[in-house]
Amino acid sequence: MFEVLGRCFYLHSYVSFALRLRRTSTAFSIFLLLLASSAGAGQAKLSHYFQESWTTRDGLPHNTINSITQSNDGYLWLGTWEGAVRFNGREFKVFGRGPVTGLPDSGIRFLGTDNHGDVLLTGARGGVSKRTETGWVSWAPYNVLLNAIAEDQHGALWLASEGLGLFRQQVDGSRQQYTQVQGLGSDVVHNLQLDEQGRLWVGTGRGLFWLDTNLAEPQIHKVADLPAVPVFALRQYEDSMLIGTERGLFTLNQGATRLFSAALANMPVSALLVQNKFIWIGTTDRGLLRFGDQGLETLSMAGGLPNNRILSLFLDREKSIWVGTNGGLFRLRDAPFVTYTAENGLAGDYVRAVLAHSDNTLWVGTSQGLTVRDETGFTTLDLTAASKGQSVLSLTEARDGAVWIGTYTDGVLRYHNGVVTHKYDRNTGLLANEVRAVLPEADGSLWVGTGQGLNFISNSGVLSFTTEDGLPTPFVMALYKHSDGRLFIGTGGGVAIMQPSGTISALDFSGLDGAEYAFGFASDPLSDILWMTTDRGLVAYHLNSGRLQIIGREAGLPFDKVFQAVVDRDNNIWLSSNRGVIRLLRAQVDLFLAGERPTVDYELFGESDGMQSAQTNGGSMQAATLSADGSIVFATSKGVSVIKPDDLKRFAVNVPPVVVEGLKVDGSAVPLQQEIQLPAGTHRLELQFAGLGFIMPQRIQYSTKLNGFDDNWVERGSNNTAEYTNLPPGHYRFSVRAAYPQGSWSEHDARFSFVILPHFWQRADFWTIAILAIILLAGLIVRWRLQALRRREQRLLWQVAEKTVELQQQTDHLRAVDKQRSELMLQIKQQAEEFEQQARLDALTGLANRRAFDEALTRECARSRRSDQPLCLVLLDIDHFKLVNDTFSHSIGDEILKLVARVICGLCRANDTVARWGGEEFAILLPDTDLKAAAEICERIRLAVMQIDCAEFSADLRITASMGIACYAGEVHHDKLLSRSDAALYCAKQDGRNRINIAE
Repeated sequence: MFEVLGRCFYLHSYVSFALRLRRTSTAFSIFLLLLASSAGAGQAKLSHYFQESWTTRDGLPHNTINSITQSNDGYLWLGTWEGAVRFNGREFKVFGRGPVTGLPDSGIRFLGTDNHGDVLLTGARGGVSKRTETGWVSWAPYNVLLNAIAEDQHGALWLASEGLGLFRQQVDGSRQQYTQVQGLGSDVVHNLQLDEQGRLWVGTGRGLFWLDTNLAEPQIHKVADLPAVPVFALRQYEDSMLIGTERGLFTLNQGATRLFSAALANMPVSALLVQNKFIWIGTTDRGLLRFGDQGLETLSMAGGLPNNRILSLFLDREKSIWVGTNGGLFRLRDAPFVTYTAENGLAGDYVRAVLAHSDNTLWVGTSQGLTVRDETGFTTLDLTAASKGQSVLSLTEARDGAVWIGTYTDGVLRYHNGVVTHKYDRNTGLLANEVRAVLPEADGSLWVGTGQGLNFISNSGVLSFTTEDGLPTPFVMALYKHSDGRLFIGTGGGVAIMQPSGTISALDFSGLDGAEYAFGFASDPLSDILWMTTDRGLVAYHLNSGRLQIIGREAGLPFDKVFQAVVDRDNNIWLSSNRGVIRLLRAQVDLFLAGERPTVDYELFGESDGMQSAQTNGGSMQAATLSADGSIVFATSKGVSVIKPDDLKRFAVNVPPVVVEGLKVDGSAVPLQQEIQLPAGTHRLELQFAGLGFIMPQRIQYSTKLNGFDDNWVERGSNNTAEYTNLPPGHYRFSVRAAYPQGSWSEHDARFSFVILPHFWQRADFWTIAILAIILLAGLIVRWRLQALRRREQRLLWQVAEKTVELQQQTDHLRAVDKQRSELMLQIKQQAEEFEQQARLDALTGLANRRAFDEALTRECARSRRSDQPLCLVLLDIDHFKLVNDTFSHSIGDEILKLVARVICGLCRANDTVARWGGEEFAILLPDTDLKAAAEICERIRLAVMQIDCAEFSADLRITASMGIACYAGEVHHDKLLSRSDAALYCAKQDGRNRINIAE
């Protein structure tokens, strides 16, 4: 409804505009021609800004953003027809009409700030309110739509109305009205602008006027040489005043008015913003324009704007451009990543390979062709003569500057000096036409990785290598040649190494969390490490020792698959993945590999950081690369994304202010006050806070401190809540500070003080009264005691007579006590025997413990030697039991141990000894049993363990066990029998677990 009302308020201004629409369209065509001819290469393009938009789907109450401002504390405020909206970068909070705001209606037409940085609001029914740090202040409404508000240097408020002219509200609340009678050209006032001299510029429905706010009775002056048309926007620009009207943009300088640019003649200007030397121009129906030293640019719905009608423009403290449109909130800002897509000149959006060429060009292989970027822009190469599909999978530069191009369906091409000079495919000996990796040698020979194996092309012909030659799988995705001649081959089944002699052997990935796919390689400039990207994380291969280490989920990475590693100039490591780009700080990686740190922290970059798609591509060579200027280029499913790591330092310079936003006490929200008193017995406090930074709000880091409880700062990462439980009564002061990653903490931390009241028994006056009561009670007890002593003295005579009887009773009592002592000693002896029996049993499973088993082993070995009967020892280990504990909890692990113990006992004979050997290991002693019979018993146990039902813990949990069997050979010391059984168990685990191994 308010959208319709807003259009009606401007209807009279647009009637004449509609009559001139044909002439305006012609002028706009001329403007586009001027734009095309005047745009300079040195000027940053609008297309390089990162775009974001918010609508009602994201929490806005209305999509029409009438006005935008930023309060002194850092919040962004939006005026909509359904309320004033406060934005902290993560969520919107709406303030509507009512006693809290004092507004008569939720429709907000204009937002501004007063001399102290507090937010001023004007509304649809003439409401005027101000938001301060302590709350809301409001004044009596004007009963007319107020289009703008400004506060002069004397504290008076000037208000622009839709039909009642201009109002001045003095500090004491008195009001004066200025209309056509006092000299205004129209009683419809659209905009206000105060200059440094105290002059108020008034944009009306019929021209521009000004008055001196320093005067008690100011005179209204008309600006000459300006058409009597609606003035919608005003902005100071250097020594001039910019005037946005229905018929174009004008400038006023030293009393002279002129058209700002012929290209803007008859252009309906609705909003203005000055950013350094740039002028941003919002129009009523033609989107957003930017004017700079070298020309004009335009951005419309076709380029990403939610709507072509611009209602407001604002530059925040982090230099982001906020645009209020009829279709939602829109923002343009610098972002860490710049993404180039088909709209910028790429052959296609789906990028598989990138190459930073030595001649400073960037080669981009897409599913629809190959594009080269140089200083003049993007050029797509025509490969149709050699590649019908033109789908590029891999790119590599040869020593002479030629580029080898691996394709999806047409083999590998050599491109040099603008032509394809060589082509190899199935017809010329390749194992497959799908080429995912290419590696040229210094002598001109070439290694080619295909979907069916590895080829080597030289003057002698084409050689092929497959699984029969030692490759783990034929699917080859990456190649790397070390200086010592070793060739590393990344496949779908791990990494193979071809020695200079030609022999191929596979690396053992068995201890790397099940890693299989090896997507890429990256050499390290600081060490002997070769980085390998796999489907289980980043693998560090030490070239000198052959040691393998993995940085995966357990080390802190958020997901498994990483496609390509790039080491930047600061030696930090960047990883591409399906879910964004990860940066690892090198110092933390080194500490982790040295065993001095359990995990590594990471930064994850995605679509909110300038990437058109967080899905980067992999499985081909190279999926990411380091350019000569230090920038890193990533192949993604929506173009090629480029980041300069040094630019992150520029973003970190911004220090976001921080505010405390909310308080919950025992789960209930409590209004924030200067110092709040909380009731006695308060158990749980939750404080919500926000860093008011809008460039990377999700990545803002927080640190908190609670004086009165802990005077040390506590790092909370990106978590914007702090929770405290069971705080004792007292005075507390909560402090929070914020920072961007690698940036400085905010200089002024937000603080909030509160008091937790004590229970009555925790108060000082209660204890004073209690102590006095104790003293009084002690006096009464002493008095009573003295009286009792006097009474006792009177009874002494007859007590002497009774003493003899008492002595006899004591003698009888002593005899009874002696009898009880004898009975107690017998009970203690019995308990000692029971305790000794318990000391020989495992408390969890009820099986014999290590001590009892050692005694049984000694006894049975002696018996076996005497009777010359076989004796077998079995050691059983539950497979991957640590993973059960880590994944499900130790309590579930204990239940698994009990279940396994019952299974073993149920399948053993009465004369067998079953014991818990330690942890997840069990020992079974089988007298009169040879190896064959022992193996049969163990097989029954192994199968029974596999059948254990763990559904009550997890549907995916399966239990298996490995066993080692050894037969007693008459050794004097049974330790050798244990060693052989343990060695057999180790072999069973090495051979894949869930099996039985018999010691030789």
